[in-house]
Amino acid sequence: MTIDLYGHPWSAPTREVRILCAELGIEHRFIEVKQAEAGDYLPEALNAACKVPMIDADGFILGEAHAIVRYLATTHGGDVWYPAEPQARAKVDQWLDWQALRLGRLAAQLARERRFKPGRADEAACAEAERLLGLILPELDMELKAAPFVCGQQPTLADIAIFTSVDYLLLAGFGLGPFAALHSWVETCAARPGWRADALPG
Repeated sequence: MTIDLYGHPWSAPTREVRILCAELGIEHRFIEVKQAEAGDYLPEALNAACKVPMIDADGFILGEAHAIVRYLATTHGGDVWYPAEPQARAKVDQWLDWQALRLGRLAAQLARERRFKPGRADEAACAEAERLLGLILPELDMELKAAPFVCGQQPTLADIAIFTSVDYLLLAGFGLGPFAALHSWVETCAARPGWRADALPG
């Protein structure tokens, strides 16, 4: 199978797919989409949402990072990353949803305001994002006090997704000081070769 991955190196969802590909040894061609340049955006014929990441696997077009990583884990022997056993899989899905609906949005907002936005950051918006992060991150830290990874003894798709969002928080200058288990987990994940190779630019 030939896989083309359309994405951007700063995109947390794109990095989810790239890290999983590294872990599973999935060969792919990375096609960078410079999202700030209208002429270099995804063609609507391929992806009606015009969002990255997107894969083209021998003509099978798929968007949305979590759909992509689930598909790749299922088709490339990634049972550890996305377990077949229903309860174990449900836990991974739970944390993928938590990342997408809660952590991911807040992390992206902070990174956008503090690192990517031209001009001054909206400090009121940043303060509100940090307040909400203070409410949800204890949930993650508590989980990581009980086990080395988000869903137990082995890393899963949930770890990859959450790691890319936490990377955004660190990029935005958000400190993990109160969350010792989370900080230790970040260091463990960042040391894995595939994750280290896909570190944020600069």
